[in-house]
Amino acid sequence: MMNRRTLLKSAGLLPLLTAPGLTIAAGTRKRNLRFAYVGDTHILPETKPMTGVAKCLHQVQQQRDKPAFILHGGDVIMDALKEDRAKVQQQWDAWHSVMKAENSLPVEYCIGNHDIWGFDNAKNDPLYGKKWAVDQMQISGRYRSFAKSGWHFIILDSVQPRPDGNWYTGGIDPEQLEWLKGELARIDAKTPILVMSHIPIVSVTAFAFPTNVKEGSWQIPGGIALPDAAQLITLFSKHPNVKACLSGHMHLLDQAVYNGVTYLCNGAVSGNWWKADTYQQTHAGYALFDLYDDGTVERTYLPYS
Repeated sequence: MMNRRTLLKSAGLLPLLTAPGLTIAAGTRKRNLRFAYVGDTHILPETKPMTGVAKCLHQVQQQRDKPAFILHGGDVIMDALKEDRAKVQQQWDAWHSVMKAENSLPVEYCIGNHDIWGFDNAKNDPLYGKKWAVDQMQISGRYRSFAKSGWHFIILDSVQPRPDGNWYTGGIDPEQLEWLKGELARIDAKTPILVMSHIPIVSVTAFAFPTNVKEGSWQIPGGIALPDAAQLITLFSKHPNVKACLSGHMHLLDQAVYNGVTYLCNGAVSGNWWKADTYQQTHAGYALFDLYDDGTVERTYLPYS
């Protein structure tokens, strides 16, 4: 008979360390911060998603070891890319209604592709693109950074227009890349850094879809993982204090360690976009992250229903 630890391990729900196999002696590190990752909520003004998000928020806040804040990984609403103004507003209203009634924790946001208003007839509207999402999330800009409890957080805007002018593909635009280089150079080399991008920089989940195999070769779409990942990997290698990169978007759970950086894709609150609790092998859920003073990171993924 499997015990509880064996069962959790088989489900991928035990904490994951930034350096698998590294033995850390008791008492040699101190936890600086715990936060909850909540992402891909894809809310609609309908009973199932609003109730589901509320249930998830309740579980986050009822943790005995309560997180200090929520980091939302993007795709707050179901979709703004193809909807008119009225339907987008209804989705944002649904989100704010649930958050006001059911959440007391501070929230930091990362913009997801479905948070962007890409409706063709709205291209001349001042809210077109990311402006509406920035306003609704009440964030300072589409990318930014902040410090918390001895760690530095960098929030990237990983969603860009395609060359044909339509949304979306993954990527970091030149302006943002120069800003990122400056931020990494500015931050004290002894301060551990966590990077958040909605679309993964590096992710095992890109290989989870047989449709990505064409004529016997892997062909990973730019909307699944960042096509410019190589330049970010090279940049991070110059800054060893970049310890972890978080992502959402895929609705799947994975961990990849490369060049000393742990890349973590973190499931989805909406599961299979509210059509089912499980998408492929990942159950709808959220993650708890523990950040330590030695730069290590632990993640625990928790289904909530």
